[in-house]
Amino acid sequence: MMLHILTKAPHSTAAIQMQQVVGEGDAVVLIEEAVTAVLNPEWLAWKSYQSRIFILVEDVVSRGLASIAKANALPLIDMDELVTLTEQHTKSVTWY
Repeated sequence: MMLHILTKAPHSTAAIQMQQVVGEGDAVVLIEEAVTAVLNPEWLAWKSYQSRIFILVEDVVSRGLASIAKANALPLIDMDELVTLTEQHTKSVTWY
């Protein structure tokens, strides 16, 4: 099980590359620019990893996207929950 941390927007090269290697037991966390994925409900990753994709709430709030994320019932996590995810996964990779 690997934890993938995406820092770039959903249309970026990093996001595309990440989507090609995410395994069935892997989890994905969207941070920094990647949280703009809340604006794109058709993003393929929402369907591919729907129970394993999380969004860092601090970055969503700082970009003024919290109401959109909540309206779409997207899975928000805080920094403590991110730390817990890193503890649960034996390996992690950050996509820049």
